[in-house]
Amino acid sequence: MQVLNDTSQLAAALSPLRMRVLREMHQPESATSLAPRLGLSRQTLNYHLRELEREGFLEVVEERPRRGCVERLLKVTSRAFVVNPALLGALSDDPHQARDGFSSAFLLATAAGLIRDVAVLTQRARAVEQRLATFTMDCEIGFASPAAFRAFTEELASQVASLASKYDHATARGRRFRVVVGSHPVVTKTAADAAAETARHQRRQQHRHKRNSARRA
Repeated sequence: MQVLNDTSQLAAALSPLRMRVLREMHQPESATSLAPRLGLSRQTLNYHLRELEREGFLEVVEERPRRGCVERLLKVTSRAFVVNPALLGALSDDPHQARDGFSSAFLLATAAGLIRDVAVLTQRARAVEQRLATFTMDCEIGFASPAAFRAFTEELASQVASLASKYDHATARGRRFRVVVGSHPVVTKTAADAAAETARHQRRQQHRHKRNSARRA
């Protein structure tokens, strides 16, 4: 996974055409083979390929002679890309402005900060040819009720606090680590189902508003 840390990278990839090009190039492709599928001329596609290569999205995997010229095969440099929230500068969210541990705003701000920090540390580790020490847990839990969810969060917080107290020792050779624990509902609806539900909700709201207006009249 590659983190986009530069505005020029983001600008280069935002075009719907270029995003489609990147989706097509998880396997090595050349302008000659890809242009017909995208409905573009080879010259036009070559321009976009050069821009994506310049910004680090594509890399050459093979060059081979073809009808008196050299055919370049390229593929994407990463299986996925994520935008560093630091690109927004002062416009990015600040978790200190939303300290409610049960608010979605706090979770999103914390996740944005996590991406921002890990992106910086990953770059620094690569610069000195070292691996970045990280640890990730990811699981799904089914709760019988909101009360069970609340009880779980309280017990989890207690256990984490106990472990933090046990292992938190400042030493000259030690390193400090940040531990983030978050939870959110599992996405179960398709985009179409969610849009239909939103439309039904809006119709109910409009009907309720009309009924209340009629009563006041």
